[in-house]
Amino acid sequence: MTIHQSVLAGTAVFPRLHADSHIRSAHALVTRDIALKILKGVFPPDSTLPHETDLIDGYGVSRTALRESIKTLTAKGFLVSKTKVGTRVLHASHWNMYDPQVLAWRVELGVDHEFLVKIYEVRQALEPAAAALAAVRRTRADIERMQKALEGMSAGRHSRESYAEPDLNFHQQVLVASGNPFMQSFSSVIEAAILCSFRISAPVDSQERLRMSLERHRMVLDAIAAHDPVTASSAMTQVIREGIENAHCKLATEPVTITMPLQIHG
Repeated sequence: MTIHQSVLAGTAVFPRLHADSHIRSAHALVTRDIALKILKGVFPPDSTLPHETDLIDGYGVSRTALRESIKTLTAKGFLVSKTKVGTRVLHASHWNMYDPQVLAWRVELGVDHEFLVKIYEVRQALEPAAAALAAVRRTRADIERMQKALEGMSAGRHSRESYAEPDLNFHQQVLVASGNPFMQSFSSVIEAAILCSFRISAPVDSQERLRMSLERHRMVLDAIAAHDPVTASSAMTQVIREGIENAHCKLATEPVTITMPLQIHG
């Protein structure tokens, strides 16, 4: 999926998911390898990494490169270092799963039903609220960017990859229009959800599902343009539920709809 350019040039640049296996710096390669081993359980929680000298010899890197890798993984919540104790692997609850690189590593390993469900649960909790806020705070430029993304989704015949790009762009524009920087930081989770679900099944595999996807997104845009936060929130919920169904996931017997009272300030 080639969706790694900035969404709003000069306005809001989102960090993007990218597999960094093509990066050949010693620091990047060691960081990725240790991270993948932690994610796969080769280095399980509460275990201690091999001694620094062993890691240097094993990876064939300098002490500086190794320590930079440890520092990077510590910042992402994977590791904690203590004098005379060593470097310990932390439990998954400490990992920064909003970090685009962490998500990229997790997606690189392959995803299962449980992982997809957890992504959709958090999307259901946040994106409808972002759509509601966007309906109150959006600008004309926001609407134009959402419209352009929707036009990209409906333009011509799409592959899974080509449809995913404007689809992601649309959702990111909603986050921008919410005016909430915490919601805008949620972009990488949406990208992971779209990337994973499209690998399983995309709306372009069925003309009926493609038509429905476009219609659902149009309802979100129309509600935001009309300054209607209730309808915008409800329409976004339907978009996410449809994504769950397209990915063949079930959060329950029926997809769960998360709703909460919002006090929205313009």
